[in-house]
Amino acid sequence: MSGLDNTSQTYRSTSVTPQTMTATDFHLHIVATSATVVNLPDSESIQPGRPYIVTKDAGAFTVTITPFDGADTINGAATLVLASGAFHGAILINTGDVWIAQAIY
Repeated sequence: MSGLDNTSQTYRSTSVTPQTMTATDFHLHIVATSATVVNLPDSESIQPGRPYIVTKDAGAFTVTITPFDGADTINGAATLVLASGAFHGAILINTGDVWIAQAIY
């Protein structure tokens, strides 16, 4: 990591919804026992280039990743949904204004 934030590639697993990513998070794994929402921090409050990884188990529920406010987007969209029924994930990169996501499987 950059040394300008408080993360050292941490890993956290949870089934609690909603979840909010913090400055100390790096990889959040969701055990989807229900439809889950993951809130990203404000893109302007996080160092540009800062990555987050969100993954989910093969549970029969979706995980919806949501930016901090309506001005932020993920690949131009209001949300990013990790589909139900399979292991899915995304790497999210902060540009300083918006979020860019790359799907990982």
